[in-house]
Amino acid sequence: MKIPATETNKPPESRSATRSATRSATQVISKSGVAPKPASSLRLLNLNAGRDAILHYFENTWALTETLFSALTSEEAYYLRPYHKTRHPLIFYFAHPATLYINKLLVAGLIKEPINAHFEILFETGVDEMSWDDLHEGDQGIWPPLQEVIDYRATVYQLVRNLIQTHPIFDKPITMDSPGWALVMGFEHERIHLETSSVLMRELPAQHVRTPANWPQVMLRAEPQPNTKPQPGVHYPSQNPMIAVAQSSVRLGKPRDWPSFGWDNEYGADKRQTAAFKASQRLISNGEFYEFVASGGYLDDQFWNEQGRDWRRFRNIRWPTFWVQDGPVGSHRFKLRTTFSVEDMQWDWPVAVNYYEAKAYCAWRSARDGVQTPYRLLQETEHLAMREPALQQAADWTPAKPELLNLDRVMVDEAELAAGYEVNNNLHFGSESPVDRFAPNSLGFNDVFGNVWQWCEDTFHPLPGFRIHPHYVDFSTPCFDDRHQMMLGGSFISTGDEASMWSRFHFRPHFFQHAGFRIVQSEETQAQKKDRYETDALLNQYMLFHWGSEAEQRDAQISARVGHPPVKMFVQATVDLVNQFAKNTGRVLDLGCAVGRASFELARTFNEVIGLDYSQSFIDAANVLKAQGQLDYIRHDSGRFNTRLSARVDSAIDVDRIQFVRGDAGALHAPELQGSMRGFDAALLSNLMCRLPNPAACLRQFVEDDTLLNKDGVLVLVSPNSWMEQYTAPDRFIDGDTNEAALAKLGAILQGFELVHETDLPFMIREHRRKYEYIVSQVSVWRKK
Repeated sequence: MKIPATETNKPPESRSATRSATRSATQVISKSGVAPKPASSLRLLNLNAGRDAILHYFENTWALTETLFSALTSEEAYYLRPYHKTRHPLIFYFAHPATLYINKLLVAGLIKEPINAHFEILFETGVDEMSWDDLHEGDQGIWPPLQEVIDYRATVYQLVRNLIQTHPIFDKPITMDSPGWALVMGFEHERIHLETSSVLMRELPAQHVRTPANWPQVMLRAEPQPNTKPQPGVHYPSQNPMIAVAQSSVRLGKPRDWPSFGWDNEYGADKRQTAAFKASQRLISNGEFYEFVASGGYLDDQFWNEQGRDWRRFRNIRWPTFWVQDGPVGSHRFKLRTTFSVEDMQWDWPVAVNYYEAKAYCAWRSARDGVQTPYRLLQETEHLAMREPALQQAADWTPAKPELLNLDRVMVDEAELAAGYEVNNNLHFGSESPVDRFAPNSLGFNDVFGNVWQWCEDTFHPLPGFRIHPHYVDFSTPCFDDRHQMMLGGSFISTGDEASMWSRFHFRPHFFQHAGFRIVQSEETQAQKKDRYETDALLNQYMLFHWGSEAEQRDAQISARVGHPPVKMFVQATVDLVNQFAKNTGRVLDLGCAVGRASFELARTFNEVIGLDYSQSFIDAANVLKAQGQLDYIRHDSGRFNTRLSARVDSAIDVDRIQFVRGDAGALHAPELQGSMRGFDAALLSNLMCRLPNPAACLRQFVEDDTLLNKDGVLVLVSPNSWMEQYTAPDRFIDGDTNEAALAKLGAILQGFELVHETDLPFMIREHRRKYEYIVSQVSVWRKK
């Protein structure tokens, strides 16, 4: 494919348009009277293709950058900081790719001297901020005038072009062991920054950019779109079904002799088993994401992990960053910021969000749909399993099997593509496209590649056999830090290696790219289904014990005939004990909160309640009650007979006072709990102690950490002392043959506490209408001196 010699791919010395920061592509048209043809990307360079192909690929790469930067409407736009202040201004990214050519050619020995040593240090290293609040201030005065950068780029262009035309090394195929690898590294590095610079332009105020005259088609709907309340089936696809993918084995790693450039993290070899899973047919659209926004999902902490919650609060985010408010706060009226302009919201485009927002949507959607297996993001191996099965053959490539190169379609010329094959990458279009625009693959999935990158659960990691390339020693390794999330599949503006099937990219979770996601569910095995059945039965039993009325926990007919032992409503009795002995009502810890009834009742008197339990199903149920105010459950009556009941939270309870967290009662200093486990006026440990592997260690946390419980704070211990070896080793039982003996053992552990109350608390747990467990818990209340 040959690119015509338009204004955007002529050498810099022949282009007057690049000599002025304020002269846009639109002005070039008016001067020449001929509109440039749309910008397009060559496919990934075949390193065996020879000198002419290398030159053509370089000119195309350079032209794409020039085309993109023609979007800036003024010199001022080059120097504006992004709103988040965590990245350099665009003047850096205009110069940075050019300086990398020079620096890497020097490393490889293909040139002997720098062009401008000052520039080649100043523009050498970008920003990889550690966190969203790692702001970069005070560097505005260091950037040179734009004309100097334009002149520098023109010099680099001519040097690289002459090098390709004259150096004998380019008479031979390029391999990763040859100095020529440094040159093609420069090509692909520039193409990475084509994409990242386009995101920075999308973040600029709209008056500072315009669509380049020769930009590919932007996939806007012809008819006006509403700014609120999109209708499924009208404005975006009404269905996004989950498609099952069978268990499989996948292979990762680009063959080292594959004749295209690859970054070091693409190489190596791994074979992994992928469990069965289900994934949404399409990427999540703006229309689907709207419901999360409109329902208050951005303001509901239960859907956000700790880091995401902190980022959201720091940025005061209430909707995706590329949605533009088009009405008062709370009206949920939005337009869409595309790369270069503000348009009607395109509800059928994939939503562009960061990793934190994608994870929060998964949590919200899981609660909304009431699914047993929560939604999550893709794993890397699952993305491979969703691809066309034939692509796995590429791992078998050798020079003796050249036909396998056709599997990587970004290396194949347009004329060789199968009729009808379309993927929204390689600047096929100039924007995102509707999530159902392209035909699904043979497994039924749309947009496995292209449109937007897809966030993954995996943090960035090397493959077995990974080796650092000496030309770029710090490209990947600094990011193998568990702080960079993987993204796969590429976007509409991903070109070259970024658009290939081997591409493995990564960004920090708060970073914005042209990136979205699809939702995934793990497929249950038979053993997991058995575990879930048992978990559901236990959950229903606890829901009845916590939330059932006295009448619901008994059987009226049997009560009338033989009666039941007189017992108190257990949960309320434990709450009454906390309220009776706590001197202050600031914070309370419900340790082993189960499905949360005590936490809700404690919120009537305490300003803040933390409910902690090891069971994710219990915490999920408590969070549903907090979010929705009710939760249905099943009471087992007999045999195949059951009754559906509903737990309801009293509307007088301020649920915002409550936070439910999953954690280990014996590890209150775990990293995921840091910051929340301190300053309590009371702690309730109800029917917990005899189910812990080391109950004494759990109690010693309150002795050894003076910040857990405030002075005069109380520990309310309620335990049936049902010590069992399946939970606790016998030498760790805190038991005795009398009440006094058991209390003495507790007292020996709780140094610095005094016993202020001791009693017995009888209660019953119903298994079914004719079977009940009668239990008497020992109660002791200990006050911190």
